[in-house]
Amino acid sequence: MDTPPVAKGLKTKQSRFIDEYMVDMNGAAAAERAGYSKKTSRAIACELLTKPDIQIELQARGAALARALAITREEVVLGLLEAFNLAKAQGQPGAMISAMTTLAKLLGFYAAESVRVELTPAQAAVRDRYEEMTDAELMAVVAGG
Repeated sequence: MDTPPVAKGLKTKQSRFIDEYMVDMNGAAAAERAGYSKKTSRAIACELLTKPDIQIELQARGAALARALAITREEVVLGLLEAFNLAKAQGQPGAMISAMTTLAKLLGFYAAESVRVELTPAQAAVRDRYEEMTDAELMAVVAGG
């Protein structure tokens, strides 16, 4: 597969990082191969992987690769499940854990959950009263005064 051109808004080095990250999904190694310092490669990778424009480009390239390989999410999940069952039959707990960890990530089990809490008018009034307090007033409440 040809190297994609530099995406809009990305620097050449960032685009190179994305190219390298797509090889093995190893951020630190990708940063080093892209030309970032070995000493700071882990921090740089962490920073780059949190940038929205890089996340968008990684998702786009991943989707393009999946289309090119004609592979679906369902096939990946079934393959990982098959690997888990094989590891289980062979008594390989490490491989079982690895397969389940990958499955859990793929299925979004590690994603943060948001919970919406509806307050009654009385509860909202209490919240509002605490939000209006100064730090000193809040510390007095915590101290029991």
